[in-house]
Amino acid sequence: MGKIVFNGQTYDDLDGMPPEVRTKYQGILQALGAEDREKVEAAMGSGAGLKINTTVRRKIRVNGKDYDSVEAMPANIREAYERAVAGKDSAAAGELVPAAMPSPPPAIDADDSRRANLVRVALLIVVGLAVLAWLLARR
Repeated sequence: MGKIVFNGQTYDDLDGMPPEVRTKYQGILQALGAEDREKVEAAMGSGAGLKINTTVRRKIRVNGKDYDSVEAMPANIREAYERAVAGKDSAAAGELVPAAMPSPPPAIDADDSRRANLVRVALLIVVGLAVLAWLLARR
């Protein structure tokens, strides 16, 4: 078997790899189909160079804006993001509220509700008296 270059490191063979690197390397080979795996093993056995590159890219979207990493976020957004990822309750912790989120309507207490009901009843009485006066005037 020829030399193996994996994640930028060169190894003489599988036995020369640290256990965690060997596990990752073998996991990639297992992920390949049987036919592909045979081609890879044949290429390695013939001394041909084999280069496997794996790149993981992610974007983090916060309030409609994309960031390539947590480090690219402004400090206040990064703090809120890290607390959210940690699973803390944002309402209890008093965290930032996104700008797009509307503020809640003002609370209505019992006095306001009673006052509104009294106004409605008074208006109904006034309208009823006006209709009654109009009907009596038509006679």
